[in-house]
Amino acid sequence: MGYSFGEIGSQCSWTLISSYLTVFYTDVVGLTPVAISAIMLIARIWDAVNDPMFGAIAENTHTKWGRFRPYILWGAPILALFNCLTFLNLDVPNSWKAIWCGFTYIGCGMAYTAVNISTQCVANCMTALNEERVALNAYKGIGSGLIQMVISAVTMPMILYFGGGSASSEKGYFMAALVFSVVCIPCFWVCFASTKEILGSSGKKESIGDTMKNLVNSFKYTFKDRNAVFLMLAMLTFLTGLFGRIGIMAYYFIYIMGNPVLIAGFATAMSAGMLVVNFYAPFLLNRFSKKYIGAAGCILQALCCVFFFIIGENNLVGMVVPSGFLYGVTNLISISCFTLSAEIIDDNWLRTGVRSDGVIASCVSFSTKLGNAIGGSIGILALSAVGYVANAENLSAEVLTRMDMVINFAPAALFVLGAVLFLCVGMTRDKAKANEAEIARKVASGELK
Repeated sequence: MGYSFGEIGSQCSWTLISSYLTVFYTDVVGLTPVAISAIMLIARIWDAVNDPMFGAIAENTHTKWGRFRPYILWGAPILALFNCLTFLNLDVPNSWKAIWCGFTYIGCGMAYTAVNISTQCVANCMTALNEERVALNAYKGIGSGLIQMVISAVTMPMILYFGGGSASSEKGYFMAALVFSVVCIPCFWVCFASTKEILGSSGKKESIGDTMKNLVNSFKYTFKDRNAVFLMLAMLTFLTGLFGRIGIMAYYFIYIMGNPVLIAGFATAMSAGMLVVNFYAPFLLNRFSKKYIGAAGCILQALCCVFFFIIGENNLVGMVVPSGFLYGVTNLISISCFTLSAEIIDDNWLRTGVRSDGVIASCVSFSTKLGNAIGGSIGILALSAVGYVANAENLSAEVLTRMDMVINFAPAALFVLGAVLFLCVGMTRDKAKANEAEIARKVASGELK
């Protein structure tokens, strides 16, 4: 339960950015879609490159607290600060606004990388038993689902409250960011205090030469691992669709459905569905190969997108909440990825003798950030290309239909491709169980530390 607070902190710090930053940039800051696209593409590509760099550094960090936990402790307040600065609209010329937005977004992404990847890696270092890792990630998912329900329910009402009833108020967005940032710090510290790293924490200090050698070896073994590469590609494809959709989903409710308040109901229902996932997913993940569960989740998410298009075209307001729950309850990809990556880390460890948990986990995170970069930058450009105009009150029915297609059909196609790539991963349940037994034997004999 203590470990799950790390995910609660992550959601508090990042949900506002992932769901509302594009709208904040267009409707509050006043940036053009081209400027927003450039900022997000540059920032997210750097963020993606930064992930494996940080993972390699962290897995070669040696302290009395372990390799990853120190970054949770000291990174949390820095992340909270940049989270607030990201939603601070300066009264300066537009060119300087663009520079400020780029600086704060990049800084926030780097801080999030340090804290979130460390939180993810701690679970793989707490135990070598895959069923226990599934349980840890299930608790993490429950924490995520609970806090997302709260965040989804209160974010837009909070923006409207602090903004005096306006969905385009800079004060509304900044105050919402401030509240969530204040909450996230103690959550991360609870995670830090509640966990202990068992695997891979030698506590020995290394020379700079040894550290650099280990960094190079970690990357070499990771990118030579076929399973790690296919998992990264699967997540890159899926998350390009997912984050591209998240970045422009607010436009679906504001313009296509014509009611921004629906965001709260939809997002709350989706979070409730994602909470339910963590109660039934362990049953599936402990009985079937995780790559099959990930592929099935991708297909189900694609079908949900088709359903969303139909809802938007027919303005079926009554189906918004049920569709949100359905979208959430079929999202098996995250928990499948986290537990599958742990099995790949173990397999790589046995074959090479190098435990590349930081690099492999961060390379998967690299796929997340790169997908975010591609999807986020293309999404707003695609909407602009089909006729979207910021703050327009009377977009034509044809433009709204094209916007609906961009928001739903494009992600659906990427989800299907993600399913195919999941199936290309070679790690099976039988192989993972055999590796688990071999690790237990080698750790007991001192061959692995």
